[in-house]
Amino acid sequence: MSLSISDVIKQLEVLFPKHLAYDKDPIGLHIGNVNRPLTKVLVTLDVTKAVVEEAIERGANLIVAHHPFIYRPLASINTNTPKGKIVELCIKHDICVYSMHTNFDIAKNGMNDCLANALGLMNIQPLIPTKREEYSKIAIYVPSTHVEDVRQVMGDAGVGQIGAYSHCTFTTSGTGSFQPLAGSQPFIGQTGEIEYVDEVKIEGVLPTSLVSCVIAKIKTVHPYEEMAYDVYALNVTMPDAEYGLGRIGQVENPVEASEYIQHVKQALNVSHARFVGKLNKKIKTVAIIGGSGSSYIGPVKAKKADLFITGDVGFHDAQDAQEMGLNILDVGHHAECIMKQHVASLLNELMGDIALASELSTEPFKFV
Repeated sequence: MSLSISDVIKQLEVLFPKHLAYDKDPIGLHIGNVNRPLTKVLVTLDVTKAVVEEAIERGANLIVAHHPFIYRPLASINTNTPKGKIVELCIKHDICVYSMHTNFDIAKNGMNDCLANALGLMNIQPLIPTKREEYSKIAIYVPSTHVEDVRQVMGDAGVGQIGAYSHCTFTTSGTGSFQPLAGSQPFIGQTGEIEYVDEVKIEGVLPTSLVSCVIAKIKTVHPYEEMAYDVYALNVTMPDAEYGLGRIGQVENPVEASEYIQHVKQALNVSHARFVGKLNKKIKTVAIIGGSGSSYIGPVKAKKADLFITGDVGFHDAQDAQEMGLNILDVGHHAECIMKQHVASLLNELMGDIALASELSTEPFKFV
């Protein structure tokens, strides 16, 4: 079965839910028709003309970017402007452009987990809490012949994810009854006759935000014309239910800042970095926010981090950090390019060999 562009976007929105994004963050589809068959996905940090040309050359008709291509509303599309030329090129070659920005920053296994894992941090936690996920319980009633098919799809779609365990469900057996009415096309039974069927109830917990998507996926393997199911809101706190911007974690073998900086540069593949603070400071606790994080200097200091890794730190923000006694390592905004291979690998693992990491750098700066 061939995939559509829409299928890939639905999977991305399960991994990195849109509701996690900051208000007014222009995430989602920016250009194109998602109902077209997918050829390949090209994952990039930014959408530039060169990146679109790369997509054309490598046979990709979906570009997945971290930074929104259309950040501010366009009053017009003038194809003589740099942005207009990109829009024209995408439309001419039937290329969709999709972005996942602050939802990807905040989501589990998103940008900041990717950065923290690359550094080898331990006991990683959200740095700046943004929201707590609400949970529901879903119960699906299925004939015994289709239990394993339904159970597998439920788990694959996100039901039963509890801490370090997945596919956690509970089943009970019973007898289901129904009477097909005129116009129905029952999988089992005859119109006008009450049917009794050996059925199994499969139940598990899931984030409330996933309920609609999960139900749609289960219906693809459930045999009944009208699938019976229950959804209950839960008033419980689940492990890892808190979402937040950035990450904070511990260094396995604390070293002085001068040594740890070299580790960071190598792990994140950055050639240059700017440092504020004391190079002989022992680094035990590290906070990280990909992109521009200097507006969070105060909250990071309150978390007692020994080092704050981010990008785009302004002159006066650096002075403030220095006065506070907070060490900062500015690795630049482009350090986020680590997400390209990460997202491509996730998609390939979940959906087959469909995704490519862009081979182009979108770093505009040269160090002279």
